Amino acid sequence: MKYRSAKLTNPAGKMWHIGLDENDVGKHVILPADPARCEMVAKHFDEARLAAVSRGNPTYTGKYHDVDVSIMCTGMGAMAVAIAVEELNHLGVKTMIRMGTSGSLQPNLPDGSFVIATGAIRGEGASKEYIPEEYPAVADVDVVCALRQACKEYNVKPYLGIVRSHDSFYMESPGAHEGYMERIQPWVDAGALAVENESSALFTVASLLGGIRAGTILLTGGYLGSHYGSMSTSNKDDYQKKVDLMSKIVLRAIEIIDSLDDLGDIRE
Repeated sequence: MKYRSAKLTNPAGKMWHIGLDENDVGKHVILPADPARCEMVAKHFDEARLAAVSRGNPTYTGKYHDVDVSIMCTGMGAMAVAIAVEELNHLGVKTMIRMGTSGSLQPNLPDGSFVIATGAIRGEGASKEYIPEEYPAVADVDVVCALRQACKEYNVKPYLGIVRSHDSFYMESPGAHEGYMERIQPWVDAGALAVENESSALFTVASLLGGIRAGTILLTGGYLGSHYGSMSTSNKDDYQKKVDLMSKIVLRAIEIIDSLDDLGDIRE
């Protein structure tokens, strides 16, 4: 079976869910789950325009150092990301980088750290609709290296490793349900760095479709073994400053990736 979906468009000729066509999106796309983060990142472009707002999710497209780039909100969750990857693939997008927030699974990971995911635990359900769980969710090595290099240039110490993606925020959040620590302890013991909702679907679907470089960088909140408020990154006083820094890191990484040849697909 080839992993190729039909190109579903609306009456205006735009992709059915994301509301974009080939003229609305750059070769490299940043994918936050929070729509408010799109404008925060787009202000770092050299030029930017609001390309579309579909289902409440904005897309800004423009240039960064002569590189065509977009930022598109996916909305929360693995199914939304899977749809985004499918539809962006039809538009010829070659790089997809999730830029998100997460809760920390390690007590020794400082609050407000940047985590670059090398792979993801497939605790969500969307990717399992594509292929059995044994198939790994792995970030593209070029994206990982570019993000790490960009962090170095901005004098940031990143933490590289495995993250956990899941569907049930309240089942693995402090105080939400009894026994949440027992639920997450195996991942803590295994050295997983953070928990979030989207990366494993991004990595899996991008890999199955082929020809897409996919990666993730996360801003961590507090350790999940502490109380709920400690993991709320957007409520921190330095949130805007951290997002600005993460924006610069991601855009620099895209600039590095743009100098590489497009990723091929061995099946073609």
